[in-house]
Amino acid sequence: MKRFENINGEKPVIEIKPHRKEVAGSQQIILTFKNGYGASIIPEYHVPNTGDFEKDWKNQSMVKGHYELAVFHDGELCYETPITNDVLRMLNDPELQNAVEQIQRLEFMSIHHLHEDANV
Repeated sequence: MKRFENINGEKPVIEIKPHRKEVAGSQQIILTFKNGYGASIIPEYHVPNTGDFEKDWKNQSMVKGHYELAVFHDGELCYETPITNDVLRMLNDPELQNAVEQIQRLEFMSIHHLHEDANV
């Protein structure tokens, strides 16, 4: 957890929530920065594919050392950033740290900022 306590000199708001009750110890970490952006970080999961969905779901496990990251803006999922247009998967620790630092540096851009001649 200490790796998220100080990012580029900023102390983000950190929330830790239980994530999947099927997987013991599974947690979601939500970081929120002053720029209004945030990161949702969960462990990467492996779900066996035996054809028995209910059994497979119960037998899922965390993939040690790998994470999924979703970008948020003002508490909503945000798929329109230079970082990604989806959820980032299978990130190792250095890749996760890099993505979180990029989110912390984002500036909000509305469509009106992209077109100088927009009449707003």
